[in-house]
Amino acid sequence: MIEDAAPTTVALPDLVREVVTPAVAAEILEKTRLHSCNPRKLDSSHARRLARDMCSGSWDDYNPDVLSLCSHGAAIQGQHRLEAVIISKTPRSFLVARNVPHGAATTMDCGKARSAATALSLVGVDGHRKDISSTIRLLQNYDVERNKVAWPAWRSVVYTNAEIVRFFRSKYSDLPDFLPLMTALKSGVYSAPAASLACAYLVHRDSGSTSHADDFFQGLASGAHLDTTDPRWITRRYFHSPARPRRGNITSALHLGLLLKTWNLWATGQSWEIANFRATQRMPDIVNAPCPAQAQQAFRNPSKDGPSIPRRRATDRAAVPGQTMGIMHLPMEECFPV
Repeated sequence: MIEDAAPTTVALPDLVREVVTPAVAAEILEKTRLHSCNPRKLDSSHARRLARDMCSGSWDDYNPDVLSLCSHGAAIQGQHRLEAVIISKTPRSFLVARNVPHGAATTMDCGKARSAATALSLVGVDGHRKDISSTIRLLQNYDVERNKVAWPAWRSVVYTNAEIVRFFRSKYSDLPDFLPLMTALKSGVYSAPAASLACAYLVHRDSGSTSHADDFFQGLASGAHLDTTDPRWITRRYFHSPARPRRGNITSALHLGLLLKTWNLWATGQSWEIANFRATQRMPDIVNAPCPAQAQQAFRNPSKDGPSIPRRRATDRAAVPGQTMGIMHLPMEECFPV
């Protein structure tokens, strides 16, 4: 059982760096369970994330966080790291403090946790670190998880700070180059920052045509000279609706799906009556941009699989019943439920 706080005259424990093997870690955790010296419940998901860092080489053995053991040899602090050692099946070096009074646990882990944005600042990312870290999570889910995990469940996929930094260095180091485009989309379309940055990055990376991508985003962000059947005009109408989803754990993924769907329709000369992206739909792949002649021909003769919508001039918008030149309310039964 947890004893009363130790007197202030007790000497401070000495710190010794020790190599903890999976067998030693299991022994310490067994003592922790036997003596109930740590009231915190072990979070197996967090332990698995730490184990991923240990297996991938992202874990630093010179981490100064102390493994604190009481007089029973049980872990007052560090049980998740010990569990990660068992899962990863690799010995790790820790600073170990023994005979730590139980009362010391009242002031352990009281510091503010470091975020992935803070971790990115340590590798030279200067601005928009929060948006970049959120976008890296979204891009990693898109590149790795979209064929295995439905996009509404992406919120359950969690990455450690070390993984975010590793993904940035190895895969998405040029992400800051698209920040001006993210700002333009965020202010012109009102899409979520992470979705805006991820869409700009993916379309430029996978579409095969930088000029087509620039043309697409210029019209999407500004809305200038768009025909009412242009999918960008319809998408802007959705995002400008007061009823659109603005917050929540799945908002960024939802907005990304809508933006990518808009690109695919625009690139293939198709349109849609109402912007929608349902929870049962798969996150879209990026359609390659056609040559200008193909794009014009596709827009004149839409695919038989796509919606056939009569073209209207911009001056005809006000003639449609219930429609004005301003912001429109969309029928929510056709959109993602909020």
